[in-house]
Formats: sequence, C-alpha cells, structure tokens
Amino acid sequence: MRTELLYLEDSYLRRCEARVLEVERVKGRRAYVVLDRTVFHPLGGGQPSDVGFIAGAGGRMEVRKALLLDGELKHWGVFAEGELGEGDEVVCEIDWGRRYAVMRLHTAGHILDYAMAVLSGRPVDTLEAFHGPPEAYLEYDAERPPDPALLEEVANEVVRADLPVVAKLVRREELPEHLYNAPNLRRLPAAEAYRVVEIPGANAMPCTGTHVRRTGEVGGVRVLRVEKRIGYRVYYTVT
Repeated sequence: MRTELLYLEDSYLRRCEARVLEVERVKGRRAYVVLDRTVFHPLGGGQPSDVGFIAGAGGRMEVRKALLLDGELKHWGVFAEGELGEGDEVVCEIDWGRRYAVMRLHTAGHILDYAMAVLSGRPVDTLEAFHGPPEAYLEYDAERPPDPALLEEVANEVVRADLPVVAKLVRREELPEHLYNAPNLRRLPAAEAYRVVEIPGANAMPCTGTHVRRTGEVGGVRVLRVEKRIGYRVYYTVT
C-alpha cells in the first residue's frame, strides 16, 4: 500500500497534510483519490468509514467514504469546489464528532466481548459486528441469548475501572504470547505482523480500528436489546 495510515498510530489525529498520488474520475464530479498519507479510517473490521474533506489550492473534495480497494486506501467523494490533481499538496480532515463516537463504540465492543467471555466461561466468536451509528451491534455465535442486564453489569465494571487501551504491533511468531480472551482467531488472515489492541485484564485481540485511550472515556455501556439472527445479535450504545 502506498498510503501511510496515520490513524493506526494516533486515533485522535483529526487532520494532516498529504500529497495526491492518484485521482480516478468516476462520473460527473465524483472520484476516488489516493494520498501518500491519511487520517481517514476505511470501512472495514466492523467499523464504518470516516467522512470529512480533502482540500488543496485547486479544489475541495467532500469525502463520503474511505475504502480498501485493490490494495489501496481510496477516498471516494464529490468535488464541491474545483478539482484535485496528481501531485497536489492538500489538507485532509475528518468529521471528529463522528470519529470520536465510533471510537467510544468500538472500545465498548471490545468490552462487550470480554463480558460475553465472562458470562460464557470462554471467548465467544462474533459472526458480524458494526461499531457505529445509526445502531451498533455484535452478533455472537452463542447457544443461548446473553442476559442484557448481566452483560451491562460486567461491561460497566471495566468502564468504571478506567483501564488503559493500548495498541501495539506484534510479529506473527510472537502473537500467541500477546493474545488472550480473543475471539475469531480461526479467521485471522496471514500477515507478517499484527496490530493488537489490549485492555489489560480484559482482552487483547488483533484489531486495526480506532479506540479511546482509556475505558472511562466510553462513559457507559447500555445494551438496547438482543435479537435472534444466525446467532444472537446484541444491539448497544454508549452513554
């Protein structure tokens, strides 16, 4: 990949300067733009895409979605003013209110994974997940539905403990030493190194998403309802 992914190092980074590597016009004023560096987290890993803008001397693009396509991170959007071209120096900035809400929800998702492991006596794989508005959820491959009140109770103990949330890069051969209470490991793709997100004492799992620095920033976890799908889907929010 040609793009440096700044959000992997600092989830709180809201804007950056970058250079346009490629512009692919689609139709009308819509286009895909590739940058040499970005703060935009793409759609994937259960996390929605960031939105925001990319602006330079020649124009301004409203970024409506960032996507991983053909091994590249591409910013898809509409030119609101002028155009951008290859080699342009630009500023890109995300919608911080939306990003921070997603960070809180994604961290809450990891906390709920821990709560499910506590109630089940083992890590429980997720069949599907979405950590963003309009409604966040985790679908667990469980034999019976979890008790919403107990899930909340265990999850909010972790929130109140205000534990650090730490991301680190781990080489493949060292991965078993760093993971615990981690679901979905059978689906982990092969890689030379993995980004591991740890909430000490709760869980440590591979994840490329954006998170808050401490569990206290989540505020509180509320389970809205549990529905039977293929597994049991837990809809949740943060307070």
